[in-house]
Amino acid sequence: MFKRDPEEAAQREAQRAVRRQERDAANVRRQEEKQALKDWRSSHPAEPTLNSAAMLRIWPSSKFGETSAGPILGGHAEFVDAGAHKAWTATRLVGGVATGGASLLAGRKNKGASVINVTFGNGAAQTYSVTPESTTLRMANQYVNAFNALAAQLAREAGQ
Repeated sequence: MFKRDPEEAAQREAQRAVRRQERDAANVRRQEEKQALKDWRSSHPAEPTLNSAAMLRIWPSSKFGETSAGPILGGHAEFVDAGAHKAWTATRLVGGVATGGASLLAGRKNKGASVINVTFGNGAAQTYSVTPESTTLRMANQYVNAFNALAAQLAREAGQ
């Protein structure tokens, strides 16, 4: 009924075996890398803290002390909070009264400014704006503290 060439079948099986071995080797490498990163992060607890804060906004996350913008070693971060807060403005309050409260749904207006200034070990500097929401301000402060703690730990390790 069907004609099969035994040589072609053997070649296909050999190709499948090679691909299977490559896939298994890649899985083993991935698991080793994952374990190495887990071990590194357990000895550098500031990195997971920094990364959890970075998930909230577009701040750079870290892997083995390296970010997309540069290394953390030799870097420094500062949080500049210039009175950032949310406030009701006179215009929004008057508009709320005039429209029977409908425009009050627009919410409060952002006032003041907050930024994170980050200088990386390669000399690159970035400034990130921080919205005046309490959770964002708290995470920005946590990010800066974790960045500086990780930079200090890496500097101590490099000095040894």
